[in-house]
Amino acid sequence: METIKIQGVNEEIYKTISNDGLLIYIWKNPYAKSFNLTLNVKYGSIHTEFNINNNKYQVPDGIAHFMEHIKFNVKKDVTANDLFDPLGSDINAFTTFKYTSYIVNGVNKLEDNLNNLLDYVYNPYFTKEMIDKEKGIIASEINMGYDQPYNRLYFEFNKSIYKKEKYRNLISGEVSDIKKVGLKDIKLIYDTFYHPKNMFLIVTGDVNPYEIEAIVNNNLKKKKFIAYKNPIIEEVKEPRGVNESYKEINANVEVAKAKVGIKIPRKDFGNIENIKLNIILSIILNSNFGDTSDLKEELLQDNLITYLGFSRYVMREYVILDITIESKFIDEAIKRIKLALSNLSMDEDTLKRKVNSSIATLVTNFDSSEQVNTMIQNHLIYYDEVVPNVKEIYEAITLDEVKNVIKKINTKEMAVIKMDKNTND
Repeated sequence: METIKIQGVNEEIYKTISNDGLLIYIWKNPYAKSFNLTLNVKYGSIHTEFNINNNKYQVPDGIAHFMEHIKFNVKKDVTANDLFDPLGSDINAFTTFKYTSYIVNGVNKLEDNLNNLLDYVYNPYFTKEMIDKEKGIIASEINMGYDQPYNRLYFEFNKSIYKKEKYRNLISGEVSDIKKVGLKDIKLIYDTFYHPKNMFLIVTGDVNPYEIEAIVNNNLKKKKFIAYKNPIIEEVKEPRGVNESYKEINANVEVAKAKVGIKIPRKDFGNIENIKLNIILSIILNSNFGDTSDLKEELLQDNLITYLGFSRYVMREYVILDITIESKFIDEAIKRIKLALSNLSMDEDTLKRKVNSSIATLVTNFDSSEQVNTMIQNHLIYYDEVVPNVKEIYEAITLDEVKNVIKKINTKEMAVIKMDKNTND
């Protein structure tokens, strides 16, 4: 068992691999009152085209989320809830663009919880009747999503930013996509991606790492796994430029909302590693648009906004920055945000303050089993490993580095999505 020492915070994460190839990450906290288990599949909504032994396959959009739903079925008239309710544990799951996660939060009977998690996720129980029934449930969920303003704003923004990337598509798929899902598709996805070698388990809490390793091996040796197929995801070549620079949509909202975003080629930022670029971009956006920024204070004082938020995404080919606003004077607010994006700044005092604040958050996150579980999850998905020196990366950032990144942030390729009240209201 390998020990990953998290530098600067006096913490350790244990890493091992099961006999069947399942990566296991464990963080032990003797003060934790509960434990968190996540069994994660490196399969998300964007992985709809893939290659196995030079054979190409394409499945309907939304199938990763569809699989998440029907995985809760254990056998006829038995669901995962029936396994965990007697243990007093909470279970959940979610699907993202890049992965699917099955979650258990509990306070006792760790072994029973872990065995149940492995048993229901590694259970190829699928029927045509189950799939047909779930289509109606997911279709209702999709339709409800259309009525959630920020959800709709987010995906309309993605459609404007991307020309071909599958981030354009709803994670759930459209209702028309869901209608196409069949038993053959579900079995293909399960057999191809729900293999220990394409998954990882994270256990955090007051646990014994060696006990966890033994439980997993004892459980998985009772199961039969076909040979891993080593699927190769078909990558999309995203063209330069935004798909649509400006778009207005109507929705049932009391206060208008908007997203202002820019799309920058990743190569413009040079060889800086992704985690460092993510950190620097976060600091820049926080400084210029965060709660303590001059801009937010000015916008609030002028009654120009009721909400201001920001995000950044470092992707394979592009970096996406976006600002979300809510305002009764949306056009003026958009104008001010666009101007601010063109005049980003940073000084030494602000940089030090943001770095110190981020390091403090990094340290306090280790007070929470759930936060540590999420941190490990994010590192593995976005950086392919648990990064042990995040604190040192923060401490090593210089003002010159930040200013060099700011110089690369140009607003040439910008997309604006404005959401206002329905005109027929």
